[in-house]
Amino acid sequence: MKKNACVVLVSGALWLTAVLPALGQSSSISGSRHDLSINGQGPVKAATENQVCVFCHAPHGASPAVPLWNHTLSQSIYTPYNSSTFVQTSPQMVSQRSKLCLSCHDGSIAELGQTVNNGLIATTGPMPSTGLVGKNSSLSSDHPFGFQMPAVDDGEISLSLAAPQPKTNDPAVKLYNNAIECVTCHEPHDPGRDTAFEFMVRSNNNGAICIACHDPSRGILAGWNSGAHAIASNRVSVPSGLPYTDPGMVLTNACSSCHVGHNAPGTGIRLLRGAEDAYSTCANCHGSVANVTPALPDLISDLNKKVYSHPILSSTGLHDPVEALPVTAARHSACQDCHNPHTSQIPQGTPVPPAVGGSQTGTSGIAAADGVTVLKPAANQFEICFKCHGNSNNKPQSAGFALFGPTPYRNSYNVLPDPYNVRLEMQSTATRHNVTQPSRGNVSPSLRPAMLDLNGNATAKLLRGAGLFLYCTDCHNSDSARGMAGLGPNGPHGSNNFHLLERRYSYDTPPAVAGSATSGPAYNSGVTGPYALCDKCHDLDNTLVTQSATQDTVFHQHYLHVSTVGTSCSTCHASHGVQNGTTISNRHLVDFDKTIVGADDKGRLYIDTSAQSCYLTCHGVVHNPKTY
Repeated sequence: MKKNACVVLVSGALWLTAVLPALGQSSSISGSRHDLSINGQGPVKAATENQVCVFCHAPHGASPAVPLWNHTLSQSIYTPYNSSTFVQTSPQMVSQRSKLCLSCHDGSIAELGQTVNNGLIATTGPMPSTGLVGKNSSLSSDHPFGFQMPAVDDGEISLSLAAPQPKTNDPAVKLYNNAIECVTCHEPHDPGRDTAFEFMVRSNNNGAICIACHDPSRGILAGWNSGAHAIASNRVSVPSGLPYTDPGMVLTNACSSCHVGHNAPGTGIRLLRGAEDAYSTCANCHGSVANVTPALPDLISDLNKKVYSHPILSSTGLHDPVEALPVTAARHSACQDCHNPHTSQIPQGTPVPPAVGGSQTGTSGIAAADGVTVLKPAANQFEICFKCHGNSNNKPQSAGFALFGPTPYRNSYNVLPDPYNVRLEMQSTATRHNVTQPSRGNVSPSLRPAMLDLNGNATAKLLRGAGLFLYCTDCHNSDSARGMAGLGPNGPHGSNNFHLLERRYSYDTPPAVAGSATSGPAYNSGVTGPYALCDKCHDLDNTLVTQSATQDTVFHQHYLHVSTVGTSCSTCHASHGVQNGTTISNRHLVDFDKTIVGADDKGRLYIDTSAQSCYLTCHGVVHNPKTY
């Protein structure tokens, strides 16, 4: 019996050495949260007991014998983590090794002093809720563990985990019996290896424990090492909720800026720090509460600008990293639809259109050529937009006024199967703004040499000449975008203008009967005018809306229509391009708004640019035809 007892003690000691290494190497368990003796400094401690180890270990009568365990074990059956991006096929089995930890941390044993060999040791209270893991028998909001390696390669894990003899990339982060267990990340006898979390196997500064298993050079993580969340030196304030606060930085928090290992809120999918709507995770640093210094642009205030915003705060559908593209089912708008937070870059200089800018680096997109080929990642900004604004179903079909502003119903729409497909509009071979296709030279004589900023000053964005591109965000942008000399964030998060436009672009009010007289805005040019969006690129005063027919070289009638009658640019011109348009009827983006312009007395509604003739009825006047 004595010999057998010695064997048990020796084997238990070996288990402790292998599984719970470096006892006392960095700091002592005494005085830590795991010290439940009367001298402990944690929220729970004994009323009279002064022994430290007895709450977990006993030299005799332990259960289980290895590692001489003394705490009553939980009998819970746990619900494991699951999500659409979790592809491991072996079951998540909570081994006895991890059940030792959960015997206290799942909360099912109410008294932390409930031991096998010493009975109930009175303590000051139960485990605080902040320390519970697997509460209510659920591990669905905790990092998955217990599944057997070799792992199934999901495209982002370290390939060493999928090898025949699996291991992590960090000797401090160990597998046990080819599985991730609690002690893979946690060292229960040493609280001091990390400055933010007690009982870690090593410091998780810069996400060191995370990248032991997750490869920052693969898949959705490719580019992490140079990404904003991996290198940003903005200091994190104490109320932020992030673990590494002053003097911590964004780069110090790394993965933990957005993710938590345990007790993720909501359903816990992908362990986001905020609820699964995801914007609440981003808002922690990018919202109106400045949790970092220097402060970042306030995106949440932009998203709250009237109703003219991407519906991130009100969208009912949730983003899923593996959702089918283009988005056809549950249409939604989420931060991750346009940004990959793992690879998003700190903007450096001015990007050259149409290339993706720094904040959208690593984001997926849809090819402009066919509207269905998925690009991972997108190379051009418009490809990201086409995930929803291209071949996606359920786009608005109203011919009247819509939630985001007046919606013109173009003359060309009657014969188009997908009239609101912006991708097809941009791909027009006859007439389009040069977003997906390069400019063809000075097609429009009104083009300025360079784009104007919000103050009316010329920028470095050149407009004249062949081979130039525009961004979608040159028109759809915050009305206070700092890239255009404003003070707000860049990008189409929100604007005080219709259709998320960066500047004012006014519409005519549709009459009761198309072709009848209508009212339009009083014309004035410049950054405050009703067509300021057009004026940033087109010199309206000096080439179009002028009484001189020699200056208005294309139409000769802009002054009459825009200034005298009060006709909006939108009444005659499409913004993106004309699907199936022709150079005869649709040159210069002419595609009449049928809610305002009606057919002539013979049922005709078109323009013949070669004959310079209009066949239509507008502002109460029949053109059958009128020449210009």
